[in-house]
Amino acid sequence: MDAVNLTKVIAAFITIITSLIISIRVFTLNRTSWLNRWFALFFGSGSLGFLFYTIYHLITNNASVIIPLMITAQLFFNLLSISLLMTVIVLEKYEKVAMSMKYIIGVILLFAVMSVGYLIWPPELDTDSYALGIVNTDTDTGLLIFVNSFRIAICTIVVFRYVKMSKKLEGEHKKRIQWFYIGIIVVVIGLFINLLGSAIGSIPVEIIALFAIDIGSIITFKGFLI
Repeated sequence: MDAVNLTKVIAAFITIITSLIISIRVFTLNRTSWLNRWFALFFGSGSLGFLFYTIYHLITNNASVIIPLMITAQLFFNLLSISLLMTVIVLEKYEKVAMSMKYIIGVILLFAVMSVGYLIWPPELDTDSYALGIVNTDTDTGLLIFVNSFRIAICTIVVFRYVKMSKKLEGEHKKRIQWFYIGIIVVVIGLFINLLGSAIGSIPVEIIALFAIDIGSIITFKGFLI
């Protein structure tokens, strides 16, 4: 493994560990709060998504497990988006309303719509690259656009709602929401830079994205300390 790829792997594991630690810490700060639980799931999903993403890129001697691992990673990234959406619903509607069947069934259906395409049109392994020891996967363009359109839409709505919410608040509550949405913006930018880096095959871009995700996660966590 060359120095650039080694740096990418190290950066990925830093992101995995950072997100996992923050997930556990957020949950333990208030175990009974659904806001904390959904944020913990948000960070935990990101951690597991990047874990599976990193693992399948390191497998060069067992092609049969790569696509299942790749799909698993994408499902966790979908869960990340759903968890993020639920954080703003909990804040806007209060826990009792947000956790009603109306909203839970709604987000389950949304997750299913975002995920079912990976089972109908599963990605394929680039066998030519794999023969050279490089793990690349090809995803149907329509599916890629469809899923990422949902992810972008969810993230845009969440950030917009957080910004709108912060304008109605004062003091520590306002600062807390501001830390949340600033951190979320940085995390989301990092996720899409990582997607871009994967699409164009640029490892340095992917490394930059991973560090952006780390910074965004820490900024978001800052909101829980206020």
